Amino acid sequence: MAEADTEHTGTASEVARSDAEGVHTLSFPIVGGLAELRGQVRVFLKPAGLDEMREMNFLLAVSEAINNVLDHAGTAGAVTLRRTADQVVAEISDQAGLLTDTKAGMTPPPVGSRRGYGLWLMRQMCDEVEILCDPAGSTVRLTITRG
Repeated sequence: MAEADTEHTGTASEVARSDAEGVHTLSFPIVGGLAELRGQVRVFLKPAGLDEMREMNFLLAVSEAINNVLDHAGTAGAVTLRRTADQVVAEISDQAGLLTDTKAGMTPPPVGSRRGYGLWLMRQMCDEVEILCDPAGSTVRLTITRG
């Protein structure tokens, strides 16, 4: 894909790109507070034209994934958002590589459990959830279709 437009927004480490095929991408590190990170995702989602419920569900799923990195990874993390004509994808990555169960969250946690709802909720709120792991770490890829 040929890169048509690159701009820096927000912080020096946040980069937004649009390519010639209409794919809009925003990448930023997981630093600072969850509210600020959620705000960056919200701004990116607005042009996607999702209905309010789908936008809120996707925002909550991305927030859960970011919060998991903040709570469990103990290492650097990053968010990459992509918006195409058909879908919005969020990849939330960390360097710890602790999330290795690709089936995590397929079933709800036990009744009365105080933890373990994050991945299950992500799977309920998104059209597709993938858990990827390799020597570089773990990535949760969340996808929601547009339209």
